[in-house]
Amino acid sequence: MMKMFRFFVPVLILLSPITGFGQGNEWETQYVTFDDGSNGTGNRTPSVAVIGPNRFVGLVTRFSGEATPDNMFNPHTNYLVGYWDADSALGRVPSPINGSQGFPIYGEPGSFSDWEYLLEKVTLQGAWQIAADTNGYIYVANNDNAHNILVFELTANGLVSTPYRMETGPEYIFAIDVDDSGYVYVADYMGSNTKTNEVKIYAGIQAEGTTWGVIGAHNDPPVTTIDLPPGIYQGLTVSGDGRSVFISVTSERSIWKFVGSPSSGYSRDTSFSFVLSADDTVGNGGHGTPSVLGLGYLNDPPVLFAAVDTFLSSGISGGYPYGRIYAIDPSTGMPLDTIDIAAWNFAMTGFYDTGSNNGRVGGFTSVYDVDVEETEKAIYSQTYYGWAVEKWVFSGDLNVLNIEQISAQLPNAFQLKQNYPNPFNPITTIEFSIMNSDPVRLDVYNIMGQKVATLLHRRLSPGVYKIVFDATGLPSGVYFYQLIAGEQRQVRKMILSK
Repeated sequence: MMKMFRFFVPVLILLSPITGFGQGNEWETQYVTFDDGSNGTGNRTPSVAVIGPNRFVGLVTRFSGEATPDNMFNPHTNYLVGYWDADSALGRVPSPINGSQGFPIYGEPGSFSDWEYLLEKVTLQGAWQIAADTNGYIYVANNDNAHNILVFELTANGLVSTPYRMETGPEYIFAIDVDDSGYVYVADYMGSNTKTNEVKIYAGIQAEGTTWGVIGAHNDPPVTTIDLPPGIYQGLTVSGDGRSVFISVTSERSIWKFVGSPSSGYSRDTSFSFVLSADDTVGNGGHGTPSVLGLGYLNDPPVLFAAVDTFLSSGISGGYPYGRIYAIDPSTGMPLDTIDIAAWNFAMTGFYDTGSNNGRVGGFTSVYDVDVEETEKAIYSQTYYGWAVEKWVFSGDLNVLNIEQISAQLPNAFQLKQNYPNPFNPITTIEFSIMNSDPVRLDVYNIMGQKVATLLHRRLSPGVYKIVFDATGLPSGVYFYQLIAGEQRQVRKMILSK
């Protein structure tokens, strides 16, 4: 079956034009923060958290020497760099550096951020990942002695500490995310058979009865946990409604999905499967074994994004020739598209180990994290060795990621087929045929006639298509799905049975 599109570097676009769509359906950088100068992050940047269009925070980690998997949690300096209405050259705001508002010195290993509230003070150290909520708060998976989740706030005037922090226990923590209800999810770096709480979910900072902001406390038990087997875990993301949690099993080069809720707990969804293939390795003279690292989730349309790279492997003989973000079907785990960042860098500059400083290339590919901004449906990533944050945008309609074209031949009739399986729980496939190049809309309604999902809303060329519907968040019952293409319309019934 033919995928709808792939990532093409500019030379390949000329040789392989995309047909059937009004736009090119390509990924490209809208901007990259300059490596040096007043708008740069100033040092190695492993994570980014986005709050809104062009408003984000980068996490910087700096060792006196080289970071390795053996010493990565040893005390080292971390600081946060905030951006408000940013582009490549503008937008950086004051940061909490060395206990006061200011900026770190470019390349200076002694810069660090403190979380401070009244008489309490925690220094950022051993942190590798951050997350953001929709209210401007930034959550740091810190590795002080109590392994605190530290909360800062990004404003137009600067990054500031909040009263909120939460002690998570004795284990090193790595990946972190926040759902739309404020629940905070944090994952241990390593799983083992001696514990059953590798992922901890905490009630939000504004939830009633919590101790996030209580001086001398900050010690709530998790509302629920997820048990993971022995392994290394370097990515976590959650759907906005909190019903789907995705974990990067970095040691197994795979992603696992868990379904449920903070109130009811989670169980693994074994129908979801994403594993890097054996031949998904570093080419172009490089070496190393890339794996799945940071994760991000787009709610509408639902797409899972995974940063895939060689962790702490630098140089053109290391990880620079490899580094990409996979777009993945969150229902099945099927890869949908690839943002090949290393190929983009090489196409733009002719090198793997340089940045152009033209605001479009980060260079030194080392993509450890990815975050998603829902309004513009933009992807924010970073380059660890390139000391920059990157904003990636898609020139077409991201709804194309949810759909496969089975055949490009002109069908005999407009047709909406019966979903299969039916009844289903919770995933089903819908096939349809269209005869004209029309705007196409596919919606799902409950028995009361209320729309519960829009699966597709874009112009398609004639052909036969299929789309996967994930009803994880819906109750059992009878539903109707309606296909509209131009002036034609068909409706069918399906049954969700949980």
